[in-house]
Amino acid sequence: MNNLLKMERYCLKHNKLFWGCLFLIAVIGMLFSSSYVENLTVRMDAIGIFDVMVYDSTFCLILFSAIITMFLGQEFSNRTITVLISSGHSRAKIFISKFLTYLVVFNIFMLIFPIVGSLRMSFVLGWDGLLIDNVLHVLQVIGFSILFNSTVFSVCVFCAFFFRDLAKSVSVATLVILISSLILAYGVPMGWFSSLRLLRFLPMYQIREMLSYSLSTVQITEALISGFICMLFFIVLAFRSFRACELK
Repeated sequence: MNNLLKMERYCLKHNKLFWGCLFLIAVIGMLFSSSYVENLTVRMDAIGIFDVMVYDSTFCLILFSAIITMFLGQEFSNRTITVLISSGHSRAKIFISKFLTYLVVFNIFMLIFPIVGSLRMSFVLGWDGLLIDNVLHVLQVIGFSILFNSTVFSVCVFCAFFFRDLAKSVSVATLVILISSLILAYGVPMGWFSSLRLLRFLPMYQIREMLSYSLSTVQITEALISGFICMLFFIVLAFRSFRACELK
């Protein structure tokens, strides 16, 4: 397992697309952060910018879901996984190493956008409130963001390991995330989330809910359970599909 993880780190270190995406999203975060000032309602400081950028990161989920699924899909189209299996590595270890590596990559991509944006705007708007309160709030938002971003990522993993085809994997994963974002965009103002409680468990919706400064224990527990169950569901399906498939 350690050797597989080292290999994954080495490949990422020399992957120009990975560094290009990282640089691009950092630049986008810096350039677009000032445009979020007009959306501030609760807090008029850099923490407010951070919250708003996390709230409005749906387009990042769509974009990076496509990119990560493409990375995973290339593992099959380039026969990398087939070579690893032929080398004697178990499918379980290969799956875990791929999952952990790209899980970290996906969350780095998603968090760079609001972090860079809020840091840039901190020189303009500053930081209100107590330092410890600000730190705890940011850590809470990051923690929940990682959980629900990982839930979205698990859908990408399922598509990649189920279809084992670059075009199909990217198309289906992107379509699923896009439909979820459209449901969120149109469903909230139309009251769908109030009448259909099941919709409230959409990861994108939960991320926005967790930005609140007054979360109850019930809300936090419900969010944690729903996030982990949803992520585990798609991970199990992905691994079962990978374990049963025949690689050519």
